[in-house]
Amino acid sequence: MEHRWGARVAVDFPVRVKALRFSVNDARLADLSVSGARIEAKIEARLLSCVQIAIVLPRWPGRASPLIEAYVARNYEDGFGIEWCEFAPRIVSELLRGEAIARSSALRHRSLAHRPAPPASASHFNRLASGNEVIARAPELLIANGI
Repeated sequence: MEHRWGARVAVDFPVRVKALRFSVNDARLADLSVSGARIEAKIEARLLSCVQIAIVLPRWPGRASPLIEAYVARNYEDGFGIEWCEFAPRIVSELLRGEAIARSSALRHRSLAHRPAPPASASHFNRLASGNEVIARAPELLIANGI
């Protein structure tokens, strides 16, 4: 039975996991919610053990990676699930907001790309034809006007 608050959002962020005192391992943040996350890692974490997650933010190279404290709630074949010690940490809220904006923007662009062109009206074609006729008659008009 799931006890998650908020929607789970599929993401793919590099993280560093500090599970033991001097052990830091590279991993991937696979999904994210305001109450926790799923971490894909090649390490085994003990249930209910405290971990620190450092989210590696490549867009912010000069800034330190934000650290989030969590505890291991479940184990998976390819990693483990965590719950944040603090509900909806600030960096998690910012990442979720950024993902929501990116997804809505992608949906908007996709819907605009697949929108069919409006049907052309007869008056549209008549305007095009009259425009071409004026261009074809341009030399005659210039001579007639003494230009």
